[in-house]
Amino acid sequence: MKVNALSLIWLSVIVLVSQFAATKATAFSPFYLDNEEYFMNASEVILIPYDDVQNAFKNPVAVNSQRLSGVDWTRPYPGSPIDGYTAYLEIAHELRFSDSIAENSSTVLSSLTFSIPDSMKKSNGELPPMDPSWYICRYVFISTNSEAKKSVDSGGSCDFLPQQCRSDLITSFTEEWGTRMEGSMCAALTFDPIPYSCFDSFGFAREEATAFNGVTIANATFGSIFMDKEQSQYSWRIGTGYHEPGESPQYGWASNRTYLVATVWGYGPQISSHHTPEVSLACISSGKSYIEPPSSPALPPSEIPISTTTTSPTTTSSAITNHTTSKSMARRNTYGHLSHVPEITEFCLLGLLMMY
Repeated sequence: MKVNALSLIWLSVIVLVSQFAATKATAFSPFYLDNEEYFMNASEVILIPYDDVQNAFKNPVAVNSQRLSGVDWTRPYPGSPIDGYTAYLEIAHELRFSDSIAENSSTVLSSLTFSIPDSMKKSNGELPPMDPSWYICRYVFISTNSEAKKSVDSGGSCDFLPQQCRSDLITSFTEEWGTRMEGSMCAALTFDPIPYSCFDSFGFAREEATAFNGVTIANATFGSIFMDKEQSQYSWRIGTGYHEPGESPQYGWASNRTYLVATVWGYGPQISSHHTPEVSLACISSGKSYIEPPSSPALPPSEIPISTTTTSPTTTSSAITNHTTSKSMARRNTYGHLSHVPEITEFCLLGLLMMY
């Protein structure tokens, strides 16, 4: 399948996972393993059965949402402002890994989903076609700054960010629009650090970038990822690393994250424009300073009927964080890691930076 060149990783992951899953009886979902500096690396992506993800999100332990400004992209660029775009954050029930991925281990998934204004949807609720003049880039930064979380949870969204930080963010997203990298309009790319002026308020973080246009939105697999608040097989998700099942602190690690979501409402390469793209910033956290661990245990994982190889703790991925228990990592299978799926290893090594 051909999709316009995009400066992203997540869509590349989805294309490859969907191709891989087409050869298997089990439907798989990808997620980033943990909030590390380079969490968006291919080596940090884990594949698990989609049924397990659905079970984990049936009764989320935390749900929150945040409105964000936007434009009507059903009309030619630059469109007109419209209210009603929303970002959603859900934190799932603890998810148990199959022993074929990691023995005696679990994680807590957080998911970001998005919706468009009801007035833009078709009468049947489906997504409308996007005017071909648009090219939209979205960025996600993750903070563990407690003061940032307090501000966001009290209703301040991104008010805690100083004006200089906001200005520098917007500049980084727009100044090199259409010129930063061949094949992409995005001015900022995955792995770029947040501006220095944001360090004190947000903390150091690197961005994860995705991009979409009319071709992406029209695609049955991709469209819902960017514009549907409901959980889907390929929704954006991140875990808390590997932990012993029932280890309650992992709910705290998930709830204490603050997500900065920046959306750049830009134009495509076929448009000659000197108009600087609009940028909307939205910050969202769990809304709870502490999440009580659910009284019911996590559902047992799906068993994956495959042969696996193993690695010792001394050779495991950098995705193992300093709060990962050594017992659960006494034996970790490589199958669950995206970079160890034979069908897509070569593409992962290229960095998953572009897709044609």
